[in-house]
Amino acid sequence: MRHRGADTIRAATTADASTLARVHVTAWRETYAGLVPDALLAKLSIEDRTAMWTRILSDPSDFDFTVAERDSEVIGFGACGLQRTAALKEQGYDGEVTAIYVLRPFQKQGVGAALMQSMSLTLSGGGLSGLRLWVLRDNAVARRFYEQIGGVVVGEKEDTRQETVLIEVGYGWPDLARLHRLISHG
Repeated sequence: MRHRGADTIRAATTADASTLARVHVTAWRETYAGLVPDALLAKLSIEDRTAMWTRILSDPSDFDFTVAERDSEVIGFGACGLQRTAALKEQGYDGEVTAIYVLRPFQKQGVGAALMQSMSLTLSGGGLSGLRLWVLRDNAVARRFYEQIGGVVVGEKEDTRQETVLIEVGYGWPDLARLHRLISHG
């Protein structure tokens, strides 16, 4: 089925591990250049990410992994599942998006919205009512996107990666049905 910006939105399979690794590393380098130290980006390895994605996709979990394709090529992906932070769950954010990445040439074409739409439907189909995600505080492009689809800031935290402290801002949607409507009419 065709979606805005993508030919197909579908569940990821173990066969997608190497493709997800390539998209993951490429999207990090495109998105976070200038936002995180170059050394952190240089350490990213498609081989390491392939092993990570093979392990993740092979082990049933509480998370769903979705890919966006155009012309049979994966151009983005997302991951969502049950909220892991008790305080956020108590505030009504019982679901979370743990990853959403779209390759730069396909951004601003509705791919991110299609992935968010798919993940919001997955979460609401699982009986969840709200979601939260974290984004780098300095990632203005992503923050604008989340705000355009109704996200509100619900917190801030530090995340340490390879001895680098990153500041992340949490965006939340307490009503998945409203998120779905905003994306559908956006």
